[in-house]
Amino acid sequence: MTTRRQFLASLTAAASMAGVAGAPKFAFGKTANGKTLIKIFQRGGADGLHLFPLFGDPYYYMYRPDLAIEPPSSDPESAVSLGSSMRGMNPNLQLLREIWDTGNMMLAPSTSFIGNNLSHFDCQRWIGTGARNNLIDGYLNRYMQTVPGPDHALRGIVAGKTSISTEIGGTIVVPAIQQASTFNLSNADLCSGNGCADNQLTEIMRQINSHDVDLSAVEGRVRDNQLIMLESIEEVQRAGVNYTPSAGGLNYSNRDIGRGLRLCAQLLKAGVPLEVAALDWNNGWDTHANQTDLSANRFTNQNRSYNRGMTTAAMDLVCFYRDMGAAMANIVVLVGSEFGRTKKQNGSMGTDHGTGGAWFAFGGPTTGGIAQDVTTLDDTVNRPNLLPNITSYRDIVGEIMIRHMGMSQQLVSTIFPGHTFTNLNLFVGNTA
Repeated sequence: MTTRRQFLASLTAAASMAGVAGAPKFAFGKTANGKTLIKIFQRGGADGLHLFPLFGDPYYYMYRPDLAIEPPSSDPESAVSLGSSMRGMNPNLQLLREIWDTGNMMLAPSTSFIGNNLSHFDCQRWIGTGARNNLIDGYLNRYMQTVPGPDHALRGIVAGKTSISTEIGGTIVVPAIQQASTFNLSNADLCSGNGCADNQLTEIMRQINSHDVDLSAVEGRVRDNQLIMLESIEEVQRAGVNYTPSAGGLNYSNRDIGRGLRLCAQLLKAGVPLEVAALDWNNGWDTHANQTDLSANRFTNQNRSYNRGMTTAAMDLVCFYRDMGAAMANIVVLVGSEFGRTKKQNGSMGTDHGTGGAWFAFGGPTTGGIAQDVTTLDDTVNRPNLLPNITSYRDIVGEIMIRHMGMSQQLVSTIFPGHTFTNLNLFVGNTA
């Protein structure tokens, strides 16, 4: 059987496809339902209290004298209003207000899972596999194994980077594609022309596959999979030709999140039945020190990469939302980190590993607003210096799969072994 630790072929630095020599198992099923889930991982432990400040609680300012963002006002350094007397949005995420105001964006401010041990490595792996154990398959891969889907090798992808994400890696082969223009198979000895314009390797592979010869069972499967791989490469490349987003002047960045969202938009607009995609939003989230400075515009200074990364990603997300237009009714974008950070700033003007973090989603049947939240950061109420885990990320993902993707609720325990599903009503729609 296939594992993500093996490879179907030698790919360029811009593309990799997990498989095995001979016969990888592709994400084939029966029918497509036309729905898509895009999961974006903020690796590093994003500070939910900084992304979505709890300005309505005086303890927020007591515990974070240098990091706390002021309540919404005309000051560009203040929090962006979400219509709540308690929660706001980081000023660098100002562009997201466009989506929030449509009533199609949800915030779950204290999201994590029981068993969080504050380790980046463990928590990213456990979230990715959907359980606190040593499972190999990610929960998105188990979804593709369990739920019939489109007969297409691009049913699931990793977008914007070249490594397989834990959430989607596993038995079913998925490609990791950094961007459409450079997704290809190549060999230096079989390339000529600028940028391998004459790729003799793929041409030779097609010629071999065109011969009607008797093959062993294994050789036949290899040939079939070669054809699928070549056709997928062509389909990805065609989708990216002369692509211009329909986003009112916005364009995607060349960061991992921007490349990934651009690729998803290209494929979906080209009619590819993309069902699940895994992306990363990397921004130096592990802010143990110097999370800000003491300058006048310390929260919005774009010379600081931390601030600039938030601003750029907000632009990418809004660009995608605009670009997809009415098709956003069929797409849910879910953003989350392995954990949040401590309530209190440390002695290095930073924050340390925590528990509950801020997850948010938009598109599809997302019900706008703020999910269950803390009312105070007071240590006499909550676990000392750690935000509580109010919302399980498994329930958020499970509800998306049920309400948006059309999966039977009975299958949640298969996707997330050992988990008892709780319906939080964060997404509207018909249950299966």
